[in-house]
Amino acid sequence: MQQLTFVLLFISTSLFAQQQKNSIQVNTQLTDANVYYGYGAELLHKGKASIGIGQYEVVLNNISTTLDQKTVQIACPENVVLLSYKYNTKVDNTPPPPNPLYKKMEDSIKAFQKQIAANTQEQTVTEELLTKTSKIVDGYTALPEKTINTADILKLIEFYNGKIQLYRNSVYALKIKSTDIQEQISEIYSRMSDLKRKDGVYSAKYSGQLILQVLTKEATTADIAVSYYTQRAGWVPTYDMRVKTIDNSFKLVYKASVSQTTGLDWKQTKLTLSTNNPNLGTNIPVLNPWNLQLYVPGVYADMQKGRAVAAANTYNRAQSMQVDEVVVRGYDAKKESYTGSVKSITASDISSYTTLNESQLFTSFEIDLPYDIPSDGTGYSVTIKDEKINATYKHYGIPKLDKDAFLLAEISNWESLDLLPGEANIIMDNVFLGKSFIDPNTTMDTLNLSLGRDRRVAIKRLLIKENSKTRFIGSNKVETFTYEITVKNNKKEAVNMILKDQFPISKTKEIEVTLDDNGNAEVNEELASVNWKISLQPGEQKKYRFT
Repeated sequence: MQQLTFVLLFISTSLFAQQQKNSIQVNTQLTDANVYYGYGAELLHKGKASIGIGQYEVVLNNISTTLDQKTVQIACPENVVLLSYKYNTKVDNTPPPPNPLYKKMEDSIKAFQKQIAANTQEQTVTEELLTKTSKIVDGYTALPEKTINTADILKLIEFYNGKIQLYRNSVYALKIKSTDIQEQISEIYSRMSDLKRKDGVYSAKYSGQLILQVLTKEATTADIAVSYYTQRAGWVPTYDMRVKTIDNSFKLVYKASVSQTTGLDWKQTKLTLSTNNPNLGTNIPVLNPWNLQLYVPGVYADMQKGRAVAAANTYNRAQSMQVDEVVVRGYDAKKESYTGSVKSITASDISSYTTLNESQLFTSFEIDLPYDIPSDGTGYSVTIKDEKINATYKHYGIPKLDKDAFLLAEISNWESLDLLPGEANIIMDNVFLGKSFIDPNTTMDTLNLSLGRDRRVAIKRLLIKENSKTRFIGSNKVETFTYEITVKNNKKEAVNMILKDQFPISKTKEIEVTLDDNGNAEVNEELASVNWKISLQPGEQKKYRFT
């Protein structure tokens, strides 16, 4: 029986040793991140595994905990057969190492305590000298007047009184110094207490693993690549519009605010920024019959009640979805906040490292530089490219809405810029003027970019009272309004300007509106607007009226 037990134990130990031997741990490295516009990213990991002959379990570590398991793609060499794989979450409950600040604080406390001890010793010696000196003075004052010359006694008393005062000041200074040092020690103890309380609260760290079952006929060192999709990353565009007034040059700097909360800190990772958004779906819409029916109050109420019940059922089904799906929606809702705190990681002459790849459906900017982007949800500013653009500058004014003139940059052939909607910083002659917004979702041939207010072009709009009157024709009341717009160019160069105003539109037959005098303006009857295209020389003033 003992021999059988030993044999079984030997076999179990051998199997355990073989199982341990056939399990290989591989720490993968995140090398590439293809980040999508809005949110979503495809991550690529690479690693090397030394595999012997037979069947092995290869554990790939450092995988994101937010991956979509249905999108996992694994690439192995031809001499390695991938039998199966599964995803696993690894939990690390190991507490963090002691804070190195503790040792420094303890050393500081010991140094301060030595200073207090030295002060105490010096204070004791000084107090003893003070006591002895006081006794000497008391002895001299007790002597009979004829024993020693009175002038000499007074000099000695004055000398020792000076010593007494010096000793008392020294004792007082030592006490103050010791009190200050003790307060510093108390402050350090308080900081140590705060650190211990914060370090005492730590959460377990989670990391993802992919466990592969592979089979090989010969020993090999295999290069393994893993890619997958995660929704916990994304980018949004931002721009810098740089204008130089000396030559009217216009440069558009295309940037991306990249953020991620994948659970992995991206270190030395190459970025590809894609204008594609896989979350929008790819199914084409289908038109269903649009049926009309007569309104019947009772039937309509029943229909509304049925729709309310159906909506409630849909909501309940949505609440029963997996937690990961709920978190993803929450992450999407916070995307707007990522443009707030931005940390710049731009490189010099970034355009030379950026490759533009255009497909039939989207554009990708491949940046051949390594980036570090922590998993903290903060937007990190990455410069994509900058382009000098031929722009035509015009002023734009609507004095009815705003008394200031606005400077516009008109850009033609803007379709080749691959723009997306985003906020833009306006920088003129290296001075920040404010923010604007670029919206390329337009069907117009020219893209208008607002560069801000130009208060050197003055605009004034007045109602001319002597030309505005009210009169009655039969039972009809006729009101006439005349407006005058004055524009003056206070700049040293000529300006071209578009000046706009409007007249009301009647939506009822009882009111009729006529434009009696358009002031030689272009009239848009649909919008009921009057438009003037004007040119003003330096210092020139012009007036326009319409009635």
